[in-house]
Formats: sequence, C-alpha cells, structure tokens
Amino acid sequence: MSTDVQSVVPAAQQNQAAAGGDAGGGASMGKGAWDCDNNCEIPPEKEAEVFEEIATMEFDFEGIPTIPPRKNMTHMAFFCDGCRYRVEAYPDWTAAQVKQALFKGGIQRANNPNRVTPGINKWEDIDIIYAGQNMKNDKKLTEYNVPPGCKTMVAIEGAKLAPGAKPDPDSAYWN
Repeated sequence: MSTDVQSVVPAAQQNQAAAGGDAGGGASMGKGAWDCDNNCEIPPEKEAEVFEEIATMEFDFEGIPTIPPRKNMTHMAFFCDGCRYRVEAYPDWTAAQVKQALFKGGIQRANNPNRVTPGINKWEDIDIIYAGQNMKNDKKLTEYNVPPGCKTMVAIEGAKLAPGAKPDPDSAYWN
C-alpha cells in the first residue's frame, strides 16, 4: 500500500483553520497524522487507509469485520505528542537512522510552544521507544525485536525523559 500523494497536504500549504475554514481542519499542534517521507499532513479521511486500519471480512470473527494483517512492511508509525508519524524504516536500521528519517520528515513540528524543555532541534534530541525499551543509537531495531511495518512505537523529546524533567504547563499531567 502506498500513500496517494495527490491526497496529502503539502507542509507549506496553510491548513483550513488558518485559511478561515473548518476549525478542525489539518494536523496542527501535535494532532492528526504526518507523512515523514513526503513531509506533509495525512488528511484525517485517509488515515485509516494509510495506516491499514480498515476492517474487512477477510479475517472475520464470528461474522464481525476485523483489521487484516498489515501488508505494508516498509513503513513504521511513531506516536509523538498526540500525532502519528509514518516513515519508511526497516528493522535492520539502527535507531539513529530511524531518528534521522523522522527528523528529516518533520517530527520537530511536534514541539510545543509552551514547552519547558529545549524541544526537538536535531535528530539527536529524539528518543524512540518500543515495548518499554529506549533504543540506543548504535543498535538495530531487530535487537529490540521490532517487527517489519511496526505501527506501535513512541518518539519523544529525550529531554522529557531526563531525571527531574517536568511536564509542559499545558500537559494533562497537571489536570
């Protein structure tokens, strides 16, 4: 499965809210989904297709449609500050290679303007986590048993994991 490039909104294009349109339009401030390969937003109506989350009867459960096994093994998904980032990455890549691909693809857009940390300003500022393990830059994803096409990883600003780090002022932590 590949992303339909005509249906993705270029990063330079204003979102609907900025253009005076629907206030719910576009991924902004860490919401929605982002295609790091094309450095552009994945429209909400395309997310299920792009992330292969459309239920079918291919593997039904007692007559109930289910999500079939993923077919796209070349792209992984990372959650960062409420947004999903899709990037081409492979289990034989090192964590550093994946971080560089995420950074090149625009993950720094997740920086919160109200943050108490320095933000993601270079790829080295990113930590990636799978199954509770913070991946070391020189280790391959296979060493953490990351499967091809994995869609359940976390990317986070490394400073947020430092001892004594406090959540951003607008974080749900304070509620």
